[in-house]
Amino acid sequence: MYQIKRSAVALAVALSIGATAPALANNTNGSIQGTSVQVNGNSLSNVTITIENLDTGLTRSVQSDESGNFRFPLLPAGNYKVTAEKNGFRTTIQESVKVGISGKTNLDMRLASDDVERIEVTGTTIAMVDVTSSSTGIVVDSVTLDRVPVPRNLTSVALLAPGTTQGDSAFGDLPSIGGASVGENGYYINGLNITNFRTGVGSSEPPFDMYETFEVKTGGYSAEFGRVTGGVINAKTKSGTNEFKAGANFYWEPDALREQRDSSRNNVNGLYRIDNTQDEVDEWDVNVWASGALIEDKLFFYALFNPRSAENNYAGEQTSTAEGVLQNGYFEKDDDAFWVAKLDWYVTENNILEITAFSDERSTKITTYDSVDGGNYTDGRVGYEDEGGLNYTAKWTSIINDDFSISAQYGINKQDRTVRSELDGNPVVYYRYDSTAAFVPTNTWANFTAEQGDDEREVIRLDADWYSGDHSVRFGVDYEKLTSNSSTINSGGAYYLYYVDDSDPSNEEIYQVRHRNYNVGGQFDSENFAFYIQDQWQVTDTLVINAGLRNDTFENFNADGDSFAKLDNQWALRLGAVWDVFGDGETKAWASYGRYYLPIAANTNIRLAGAETYTQEYYEFDGFADEALGIPNLTGAKTQPDDVFADGTAKSPDEIVDQNLDSMYSDEFIAGYQFQLNDEWSMSIQGTYRELSTTIEDMAIDAAVIEWAAANGYGDVSDIWDGFHQYVLTNPNSDMRIGTTELPGTEGELVYMDLSAEDLGYPDSIRKYGAVDFMWQRAWDGVWMLNAAYTWSHSWGNNEGYVRSDNGQDDAGLTTLFDQPGLLDGAYGDLPNDRRHQVKLYGAYAVTEDLTLGANLQFWTGRPINAFGYHPTDLFAQAYDSESFFAGGEPAPRGSRGRTSSYYSVDVSASYNIDIGEDQTLVVRADIFNLFNNDRVTEVNEIYDDESSADPTNPDVNPNYGLPTAWQTPRYVRFSVNYSF
Repeated sequence: MYQIKRSAVALAVALSIGATAPALANNTNGSIQGTSVQVNGNSLSNVTITIENLDTGLTRSVQSDESGNFRFPLLPAGNYKVTAEKNGFRTTIQESVKVGISGKTNLDMRLASDDVERIEVTGTTIAMVDVTSSSTGIVVDSVTLDRVPVPRNLTSVALLAPGTTQGDSAFGDLPSIGGASVGENGYYINGLNITNFRTGVGSSEPPFDMYETFEVKTGGYSAEFGRVTGGVINAKTKSGTNEFKAGANFYWEPDALREQRDSSRNNVNGLYRIDNTQDEVDEWDVNVWASGALIEDKLFFYALFNPRSAENNYAGEQTSTAEGVLQNGYFEKDDDAFWVAKLDWYVTENNILEITAFSDERSTKITTYDSVDGGNYTDGRVGYEDEGGLNYTAKWTSIINDDFSISAQYGINKQDRTVRSELDGNPVVYYRYDSTAAFVPTNTWANFTAEQGDDEREVIRLDADWYSGDHSVRFGVDYEKLTSNSSTINSGGAYYLYYVDDSDPSNEEIYQVRHRNYNVGGQFDSENFAFYIQDQWQVTDTLVINAGLRNDTFENFNADGDSFAKLDNQWALRLGAVWDVFGDGETKAWASYGRYYLPIAANTNIRLAGAETYTQEYYEFDGFADEALGIPNLTGAKTQPDDVFADGTAKSPDEIVDQNLDSMYSDEFIAGYQFQLNDEWSMSIQGTYRELSTTIEDMAIDAAVIEWAAANGYGDVSDIWDGFHQYVLTNPNSDMRIGTTELPGTEGELVYMDLSAEDLGYPDSIRKYGAVDFMWQRAWDGVWMLNAAYTWSHSWGNNEGYVRSDNGQDDAGLTTLFDQPGLLDGAYGDLPNDRRHQVKLYGAYAVTEDLTLGANLQFWTGRPINAFGYHPTDLFAQAYDSESFFAGGEPAPRGSRGRTSSYYSVDVSASYNIDIGEDQTLVVRADIFNLFNNDRVTEVNEIYDDESSADPTNPDVNPNYGLPTAWQTPRYVRFSVNYSF
């Protein structure tokens, strides 16, 4: 008797969380392909292969070609029955073949002739190693998350993948993938791009329970995918089937079982700089869902309603004043409901319409209170942050014939960005006390800036698949229109800062007031367009070449609708080679190269190309015009010249964008080796090198303009170009052509200036990343599973990328790093996302049929530490205060002050199935995160020179340098109960 030796475990391993991510990054369908062969291994042509989706009844049939090859493209993810039939041969059936998101399931269908003993099929001939894919990453499904303790958010899923690290707390601890900043990732749901296109940081936040499968891509993307230089989190939602199902669950994270972080005290007066002793966090959410068939085998639905509540209370910094020790308390509450609905219409067996809609609209109420000397909080001021929006997408898939198929998709992604309060008519007022340099707000206002705005992404894409001989070709076009509406103004239209001499606490005296005025607004559009072609060429039985080419165009418009930056003809080559080493589908060696372009973020349109007003003046204090609201008389003598950072007029694109501007892109090289150890285990090793080859930054060009003007007969223009007058979007260390209308004697005529890289004085923008990953996978076999990885990596250079963790700035392309040449002195070194060693291990074990235990361990070495201070010689850089890589006037190169401590976290879970009747399930579960309550410091205060120093050339040492500013998430517990029928 001939018996297929590969067990069902092989199928599980191939589709487990450890499986290599397939090539099609934003495709949510999968495929089945393989070969029909005789028992002796010879190919068999003209075999009728039929597949049937076990959940929806979808059925398709094809005939194998002269070499025995067959394929079923663009299949909805799910479980399929595969049947092979041919006259003169016994029928072979594989009862359950799983097709995953973007996945390619390879299998052999072996047929025995009628005159041999009947074949017994004991499992599926699924390859654990995809010998056609040169991409990297992992796939995680909802069943795995039911076994393993993982926080319910996209970041935690992404952090399961090798080569991903946790980013800075200023950006919500989002994932850094492959050495890129947290603002360079892409997020997709059912093919719809939900990435935050304003800053690149994060995405929409739909109900977590709606997800069925996650694909975390860390490298080697095919040409159909672009607009990222980090990684991709690609998710598919649950869908309905022929069987009606429904249920409800409840998740609760009680504050009573949550430990508190450590706190940090001022080294001078012992008061809290960071007070975590008053933290309270209590969260719960409910999911009620149903799915089934509206028309059997034709029309399916899935719907979910997600009421939720999150309460977060915390305290601010303590400040000593004549009134006593002042402290603010903050109480945040969000009790909105999300929802999702999905329809799948199988118009025919070859035509499918898929519609998805979800809402993550929410409004967070933030109340700010005051406390004196630890007394009760009083004088609550209420503000609101409105976020999220209504999102929807429709996708049509059509199989024209065995060799050609097409798909078309349209979608809308929305994000509200409104910050509001009933006190928005009152100005922002702070008091700055000389003795501590502390900034103390008054209780008359709620939001520093009142903001009204929203973002909308409109998506259209067309894709086609064509199969010819040994070539599988995919090609298509992809268009996005991005619209940002933004109006931002200081609360009350002004920001007043009072300088207080408190050398005699009993006789405090206001001696100076600074008045700032900031507002910006308008509608800003961007358009992204791309076309691509990707070919998977089976060169020989053991060699596959994946070759693709993508062309991107990015165009950004200002508030007047004029184009201010257009980057086109961005040709991106994607090339990979995969070798089936022994020809048995169990071992592969692969290598890939890819170039990835990143568009200019919409935030750049708003800030650089908007009609921004930003001015400040300093006055001697001359009493109050309205003491209750803190409005001063601006009648005192001015104590220093006015600063006009932006005068309210939209600059001509010729004056703000380098006419020689090149695209921002990253190059990537990967090589790896993967092999199947046995039916249950596989192992792989891969090496990655990435280099951010070109970046786009805004840079002050005043020093170069002063020299150019003098050399070209315009005289001394330093009264205009004072060091902070003209900032230009350009590529660092490149020659520039830029216009101006302000040269003396030109009467407003536009004059172009050609400034050399040497004149500008900026160095190259550098970011490099190298890594080696070792991975072991054992998939769930009904008893246990394990996934382990070790990563050595190094991220170095002088530019983190789209965001800047050094100061918590998420102004993509507009951070302070390249504002002045002196700010780059000493900037080269280990970057903030550098974690030299990582260990990740997660798995589950079924103690009994009803009791399952899970664990998740993660270990990282620490983050590089900097020392920021005043630049000792560059006056323009010095004006940015302690932002240079100097400490006490001495060089302090990036990352040269050691590292934070290594840290680890162990999460555990236990779930128990309670039998309550036929076709009904009740599961109770508890998850404990950070079981041992490790409290290592993850970030520290990096300001070395005290910014209250009287002489920046001889600054005092900041007494709070090195104090902790962020810690590990403390231990907390999540309870859940899940009922379904």
